[in-house]
Amino acid sequence: MKNRLNRRDFLKKSTTTVLGAGLALKTGFSLSAETPGQSRVVEIKHSGAVEAERKVNTHAVKEMLQKGMQSLTGSENPWSKFIKPGETVGLKINTLGRPLLFTHHELIQAVSEDLLAFGVKENNIIVWDRFERHMQDCKFTFNRDKEGIRCYGTEALDKSQNRFDPEVSYKSDFDNPDKRGDGGNISQLSRIFTEECDKIINMAILKDHRLSGVTLCLKNLAYGVSDNNGRFHGPKHIGPFISDLCTHPLLKKKVVLHMIDGLEACYDMGPAPRNPKALFTPQTLWLGTDPVALDTVGFQVIDAERKERGLPVLAESGRPIDHIELAGKKGIGVSDLSQIKLDKISLS
Repeated sequence: MKNRLNRRDFLKKSTTTVLGAGLALKTGFSLSAETPGQSRVVEIKHSGAVEAERKVNTHAVKEMLQKGMQSLTGSENPWSKFIKPGETVGLKINTLGRPLLFTHHELIQAVSEDLLAFGVKENNIIVWDRFERHMQDCKFTFNRDKEGIRCYGTEALDKSQNRFDPEVSYKSDFDNPDKRGDGGNISQLSRIFTEECDKIINMAILKDHRLSGVTLCLKNLAYGVSDNNGRFHGPKHIGPFISDLCTHPLLKKKVVLHMIDGLEACYDMGPAPRNPKALFTPQTLWLGTDPVALDTVGFQVIDAERKERGLPVLAESGRPIDHIELAGKKGIGVSDLSQIKLDKISLS
């Protein structure tokens, strides 16, 4: 693949610089009922998606995905709007909330089955996240073979199998130097992202985060595709880092679809809740091509749940959500709720 960028050609300035201004994560087709300056999010709720004892209904999830994709694209062949059958498609999941909350196996299965039916080869689907130890806790079965759906992480259980790309990196001095790893002020990007996949489907989780406020689409990408990013853990640095990394031209090129898995969700104690009482069950899936719009909708859902439970909203609990607005200002997407068209589908 001819998508490699030399380190000199990537991000050389600190994250205080507005990079990639004007780049919107669009895929080159018109979304139904979307006007200029407006983004569209499709919300699909199914009353039977999650049954007693947290059992997810596979058939309900598959119906949610298919109805949502048809609504988003206005097409009976929705995957053709995003990918070609010969391409390698990466499903960027989120397993940080292990063992209680992660991208649901049932949703991953539904997406994979749709891709196979569309014509993507089985071995050209890669289910991946940053840490294999997190994936292992979520009962994912690793597969690096030339047959079957592939499944592995960037930071492998066996360090000799780590998949970082030394030629594509993010350099920033706007961090906490005391938290820098061996890479110093440089974070390498995942080779799964830079080399192995032609297209990426971002499969985020609906959950709060003790530092960034929420972990949704933008954070799932920024922290999921790079290493040495603990140096940005802090109220001054985390928002600028997330929004800055998401201006990378490879993200614009490769990440063609975003999802928020809200079958189950977390309103408090995130990003890795240890108490099941912090979970709630929206039984909802959100789809779109604009991660900023999706995150704007998602954090409103979390805030509403917090209010209902007598908790302060995220902004009042000392956890900024500035990365969403910053990403909007950098042209990644729309953060103004009034400019987001939310189409709701209710299934039962």
